[in-house]
Amino acid sequence: MPAPLLFPDAGLDPAWPEYADSVRAALLGGALGDALGARVRSDRRPEATGADAPAGPEGSGGPAGVLRISDATQLTLYTLDALQEVVEWANQGHAADETACLWLAYLRWLGTQGERHPAEAPRPLPRRIDELEALHAVREPDGTVLEALRSGRMGEVERPLLPDAKGAGPVLRSAPFGLLPHVGWRTLAPLAINGAALTHGHPEAQSAAAVHGFVVHAAVRARREGVPRPVAAAVAAARETAGHLTRPVAETLARLDDAVRAAGREDLDPEAFPRLLGAGVAAPETLAGGLGAALRAEAEAPEAGDPRAVFRRAVELGTAHAGDPAAAGAIAGAVTGAALGTAALPPEWRARLDAGDAVAETAERWLREVGAPPAA
Repeated sequence: MPAPLLFPDAGLDPAWPEYADSVRAALLGGALGDALGARVRSDRRPEATGADAPAGPEGSGGPAGVLRISDATQLTLYTLDALQEVVEWANQGHAADETACLWLAYLRWLGTQGERHPAEAPRPLPRRIDELEALHAVREPDGTVLEALRSGRMGEVERPLLPDAKGAGPVLRSAPFGLLPHVGWRTLAPLAINGAALTHGHPEAQSAAAVHGFVVHAAVRARREGVPRPVAAAVAAARETAGHLTRPVAETLARLDDAVRAAGREDLDPEAFPRLLGAGVAAPETLAGGLGAALRAEAEAPEAGDPRAVFRRAVELGTAHAGDPAAAGAIAGAVTGAALGTAALPPEWRARLDAGDAVAETAERWLREVGAPPAA
């Protein structure tokens, strides 16, 4: 059975005072990790040298200048908006095809990137999110995602568009599945898996997306329950739950187990930790890199440590990932944010985030639709 404390089928309750704050923190935390990691990734390029090279999140300091999100945050917000459309239909007494709503949302995002709408695909009606300027910025979007969406075909688990696509794209946009209220893991899993299959056909990429959703979901509940080490508890609950998926997930679980072991090593030089997480860019390795960073940051801190210090450390370790620092940073930021809340997010980082208003507006529209109490 899945872990009963953190993953009952009853799901999350928007009436919890922690729920709304964790939603805001997961989205903003993921955006911060994404933006800081994108800056580190740019730093590593041969041409990014000298005084004009962007500064990364070193130690307890922070970056100078604007923090620019990547397509990972853009698609995360479009995923949340698609789920909001499903909730809107449900609130009006109608059923909606969740996967179709996700596909149409991603096609709307494709249009924001200056891409021509595929002739074979239906044309979705515009929504408020399409007007948010920060989501129109073109930031080297994932080529696999573009290829799948340009095809005009709706990728499915049974009929994959790109069967070998195993990158982390669907993992990065899957945090919103973990924020759905009133659903258990048996509902969350197919939503995330089918959403991943829209662009990535490899089963492990789809399973890794579901596991990320599991961890975010469990992190919110762990915070609600007052668990002392909420990230570790959330990863453990997600790990146990993922073992019940009736689909390929062995590689994702093996990489996750590696990350848990590495995060718990007491004999390890802290600066050597990122090297243990490997340099892979596939979905299982990237998920493990982000979750391992969040776990290590929590393990290094005293039990009642400063939440901002934990968040900073999680993002620092995530963005040190040798494979994809933006992806691992986004995962570390989203999970740590969900577990610790907005109080953990450094205000000086938030002030520099170019999409801060877009993230906040999308989060508030979601919270109103699911019936969360208004902010005091």
